[in-house]
Amino acid sequence: MVELRRELGLKEVVATIVTGVIGGGLFISAIQIQSDAPIGSGIILAFILAAIPSIIIALCYAVLAPIFPKSGGEYIFVSRILDPYIGFIATWARWFAMIATIAAMAVGDVILIQNFFNMAGLQDVASFITVNIQLIAIVLVLIFLIINDFGIKIYGKVQTGMFVLLMIGIGALILFGLPHVSIENLGSSFIFDGTSLIKASSLVFFGYIGFAAIANAGGEVKNPEKVLPKGIIISMLTIAIMYVLVVVVTYGSMSPEFYASYDFSTGSVPDVMSHFLPGIIALYVAFAGAIAIISDINPNILATSRLSFAWAKDKIVPQKLAELNRHGVPRWTLMVNGVLAIAIILLANQFMAAVMMINMAVLLVYLAVTTSALILPYKHPEIYRKATFKFKGLWIAAVIGMTLSLLFFGIILRLPDAFPGFILLVVWCAIGTVVYVLTLERHKTYWTVQKQQRKEKDIADKELIKELVETTEDRIVKKKK
Repeated sequence: MVELRRELGLKEVVATIVTGVIGGGLFISAIQIQSDAPIGSGIILAFILAAIPSIIIALCYAVLAPIFPKSGGEYIFVSRILDPYIGFIATWARWFAMIATIAAMAVGDVILIQNFFNMAGLQDVASFITVNIQLIAIVLVLIFLIINDFGIKIYGKVQTGMFVLLMIGIGALILFGLPHVSIENLGSSFIFDGTSLIKASSLVFFGYIGFAAIANAGGEVKNPEKVLPKGIIISMLTIAIMYVLVVVVTYGSMSPEFYASYDFSTGSVPDVMSHFLPGIIALYVAFAGAIAIISDINPNILATSRLSFAWAKDKIVPQKLAELNRHGVPRWTLMVNGVLAIAIILLANQFMAAVMMINMAVLLVYLAVTTSALILPYKHPEIYRKATFKFKGLWIAAVIGMTLSLLFFGIILRLPDAFPGFILLVVWCAIGTVVYVLTLERHKTYWTVQKQQRKEKDIADKELIKELVETTEDRIVKKKK
């Protein structure tokens, strides 16, 4: 029988997380955020503040992932610890949001790709990309679907390769950019405004999401009890350090005159640094920026297919979606997810008005996962004992993660374009509820039966103890008589 294959080691786990996180949030948002929250080099502080909740939430994942090293990890965490319906509905929203993310990354973030070809003197290619963006986006999705279809080992090699290319680019930017950094440049553009800083931090926070993709591929990680927590922690610390260094170099290189004249609304990190770096280095940084955007697609395709695979295993959606091809990959889930991503690309103009749903759905899952981490040691101590990564302040991290997830959700709801996304989220969750209810009779899976058996055993044990106590008391009374 063909099964999921555990072929992802530590380097593939780190590559998946880092490339899945670093993308437009760093190379584009770090510059264009000034249009929404003008704080100048204060963006450095925003990235540091945003890293704190990201790392805290990641710690909750690091505890749960090795306990449940299964495909569709987020669904498994919440459904087994908190509640089956909450587990499904939260990841149902997350699933659609990730597919939308695939489409958005393939369509929307063409600035970096255009930068690369413009800097290379290939304006005709840049113009062709602009005119044919939907076609190119569909081709990108199809390429990564094929890569995923050939198995997790091929996926790991491709993602590791893109990780290396990305790290070389970021390393070159930092190394060759540092000589241009001055305290005067950082100080001249620094603006401290509490409201803008909070807004910038909440927006930058979404530049850290993506680390959970590997949790949804936990069933394909070698030695997951050790590799998953180690990979998550190493990756998140590396990402936070790189984010801060890149924004320090970028804003520290801009003189007051350059900062005052630059158009931040259409800019990017590679575009800014092209004015300070040697030509060939600037060109490679632009190439690395393009790689950063493209490399996000692969982990999202992997994660979405494993979520729907986990639902199929639990008989919530058709079990056909749990069938594996000869490479040990759930091909039908890949096909369904690919079709949906392409449909969103073709309907991009209608869909992008509700793009805020993506961030809301992520926060919904973070809230469910951190709540699960909070109650696990108390509700299921027998499961928590299996954790290979523990720390005493888990409950504190979980409470902070829950609070910040709710806070960020509230901040998003107050943004001008958020309401259509919220309505879409509610409608999509309603559809998921209908799916869940219609298949309710099929949900008698192994783990739910086990849960019921444990409950019945606890009741039987209590009855037995009660009978023994009553019998003992009767004997004592008889002896006294």
